[in-house]
Amino acid sequence: VHIEPGEFAMVGAVAMLSGFCRMTVSLVVIMFELTGELTYLVPFMCATLAAKLIGDPISPSIYDGHARLNGIAPIEEQGDIRLDTVVGD
Repeated sequence: VHIEPGEFAMVGAVAMLSGFCRMTVSLVVIMFELTGELTYLVPFMCATLAAKLIGDPISPSIYDGHARLNGIAPIEEQGDIRLDTVVGD
């Protein structure tokens, strides 16, 4: 069995990039186009999925963090913030 160290390096790079920027599909496509190897596609997807699933509960993405520091409103839909008031007689 021949193990290619470059494949492990690429999968590690995909996991690291996916961990801090949380771009899943586009990152896999970009790395697939860089390598041109169809056999690397499944390891790229697995590393991206694992990094995203682990990173989401721990911290926001780097883009969300910078947006918060700059005072930009988040893109995701916020929770329901309606005020519930009851007017009684």
